[in-house]
Amino acid sequence: MTKNLHGNVCFLGLGSNLNDPIKQLKKSIQHLNKLPQTTVIEISNFYRSKAWGVTEQNDFINTVVKINTALRPKLLLNKVKKIEYQLMQRQINKRWHSRVIDIDLLIWGNITMNRADLVLPHPWISERCFVIQPLLELKPKLPAYLLKQITKHQLKHSCLSQLTSVKKPQMAGLTFK
Repeated sequence: MTKNLHGNVCFLGLGSNLNDPIKQLKKSIQHLNKLPQTTVIEISNFYRSKAWGVTEQNDFINTVVKINTALRPKLLLNKVKKIEYQLMQRQINKRWHSRVIDIDLLIWGNITMNRADLVLPHPWISERCFVIQPLLELKPKLPAYLLKQITKHQLKHSCLSQLTSVKKPQMAGLTFK
């Protein structure tokens, strides 16, 4: 059965470095696809990357998911947090430490938002190569200011060359438009 599309294209960054990370990403994507008024449209390739922030931990597997949703940004964030902490049993831990799943709202349509609990586009897109590469696969035409930030970052860092592509697994039960 195919879900109807709802009008707002959003991009979410997913990462895991615990308990079979690829399995955790697949489960998270399936949970995202079950959200009300939300359809997973496309998934980028999966990438292995070194941990960011706190580097003394397992490598992460990361991907970006393109969704179509009628959920407003704050409600989508609340639903994502429910997936992380209730459905996937993510533990509350210190920032940038190991985790079973991390889901970040990267871009929500053309909305720009700067609130204490939600900033859109995500403020660190241009600094995280594990987000840049998969995001550009799904959305090569980013806003000019964001592309400028990414280009500036890439001139200073070789982190894109440190990403290792991981074969994207088959996603049973998901059909994409």
